[in-house]
Amino acid sequence: MSIVPLARVSLCGARADKEATLADLQALGVVHLIPLREAPPLAPSDPEARRRAQTAFRHLMETPEPLRPYRPGTAFDRDAVIARILDNRRELRELRDRRDDLRERIAELAPWGDFTLPPADALAGMRLWLYPLPIKERAALDRLELPWAVVGRGPTTLHVAVVSREEPPLDALPVRHIRAGDAPLSALRAELDGVEIAIEEAEHARAALTRWRLLLGADLAAAEDADARRDAGEGTLDEREFFAVQGWAPEDAVPELDALAAARGMALLAEPPAPADTPPTLLRSPEGVAGASDLTNFYTSPGYRSWDPSLVVFASFAVFFAMILADAGYAALIAAATALFWKRLGANATGTRLRVILAALAGASLVYGALVGSYFGVAPPPGSLLAAVDVIDIENFETMMAISVIAGAIHLTVAHGAVAWLARRRGGEIWAPLGWIVAIWGGILAWLGGDGATALGLGLVAAGLAGVFWGSAAKLPVATPLDWLKRLGAGAMSLTGITRKFGDLLSYLRLFALGLASASLAATFNGLAMDIHAANPGLGLLFAVLVLLFGHTVTFLLGVMSGVVHGLRLNFIEFFGWGLTEEGYPFKAFAKREAPA
Repeated sequence: MSIVPLARVSLCGARADKEATLADLQALGVVHLIPLREAPPLAPSDPEARRRAQTAFRHLMETPEPLRPYRPGTAFDRDAVIARILDNRRELRELRDRRDDLRERIAELAPWGDFTLPPADALAGMRLWLYPLPIKERAALDRLELPWAVVGRGPTTLHVAVVSREEPPLDALPVRHIRAGDAPLSALRAELDGVEIAIEEAEHARAALTRWRLLLGADLAAAEDADARRDAGEGTLDEREFFAVQGWAPEDAVPELDALAAARGMALLAEPPAPADTPPTLLRSPEGVAGASDLTNFYTSPGYRSWDPSLVVFASFAVFFAMILADAGYAALIAAATALFWKRLGANATGTRLRVILAALAGASLVYGALVGSYFGVAPPPGSLLAAVDVIDIENFETMMAISVIAGAIHLTVAHGAVAWLARRRGGEIWAPLGWIVAIWGGILAWLGGDGATALGLGLVAAGLAGVFWGSAAKLPVATPLDWLKRLGAGAMSLTGITRKFGDLLSYLRLFALGLASASLAATFNGLAMDIHAANPGLGLLFAVLVLLFGHTVTFLLGVMSGVVHGLRLNFIEFFGWGLTEEGYPFKAFAKREAPA
């Protein structure tokens, strides 16, 4: 894993070839363009048509069961197809709204039975208003000034009919009246059946329309590509008969650009970044762990002259997630789900990267769960093979605190080691990160080494802080006597970082706390289920199973959420805070959009 070396590339050619050259660059997809002039705001050539097409395409892509698409080259009336899709979308929305309304009215009327209200002229202009009044609110009827009658009774409800020419006041009774309407319950149910059938037919029509999704998606992608070329064209430098386009490209892509320039009869200049340049950052990971770069880019992009922390983030995230989940049974669920959806996740690049991350999380969690001896909160039987690998007592506070802090110390040591490697050619600056490493492990030694090692550990802390002081002071050049005072000030200010360092190391205790909480919660639900079953061996078994299902579902979800949030937080806040000295911006290739498959 590394930050890809880039070259500044400049292409110059005939202005008449500008559009064709930009199209070739877009097809090549290896250049991050640098605007050579300020471009005006870009708007689609026909925003309303674009919006309609995007809405139609989204409607097709959200279809639960799409059909096999027509292949490129099929005759395609774009406007007619979009109109049919939007009509289908509108029809489905109206039918679903009507279905929801009917279901609500049927649910309200079902307790009252199948009836038809009398017409208005049958009651001399009076109307019936129906109220589902809770029995406990029976006294409200005695205060009602309008005529009323109880026409039915449910287990907890009185069915009250109130006679009034106008709608009764909202505070006439403690509940609102139902919407009875003119149609009886049987008619509403019959209409609901018709609406359900209409929805099914509209869904079948929608599925048939999905055959156009490939052609419509390709059409949209081509329109977006055209917008991107127009935008790129606004950023080129145009002078009379010539134009120039500039950008950043990976060094290994320069031969392809050279071949393009030769084919177009253009001049190409490729040069390394100057010290004052700030190129974008392109992270490149091996194919098997490409998702590692996604974890880094999710939070930030390291500076071009920094380092790629993706592999460290990938590995440490898996370890921290495992320590927080702290159960091999839950890890087996993740592994089973990953295996079940492995092929489906591999259908696209994003899913392929995600399944590797899931596999790493499941694998690390299985190993750590076995080490702490927790299988859905149950310890393995003594003397068993599983008990032989149960070597970590998660309830031993001193041991778990030490493991968590040492994990944090290793994590931060890697961060400072990377910074030291980058500073190796900058004189005394290397002493600051090396000093922090010595101070961290000196503190660990003083804490865990016993009485005999305390003095040595404190000595290492002092030596490490001296290195931090000197390395931070060495960053400032000395030209005047006042600069020496500035150096002393910079060195002294750097020592205030000891409080932050201490707090960051303590942050890793969350690994122990959350892991213990997960294991304890699972064991608690197990104990509760056993107590319920012991108290009532018959029906209690059913309730015990329900408690187990509910309890372990909650514990599993909390463990996964905590593992993701806090496992990434320790990387993004503590690790990046010490390991990344500069923030960059991502490499965005000028490339064609992907059409749907």
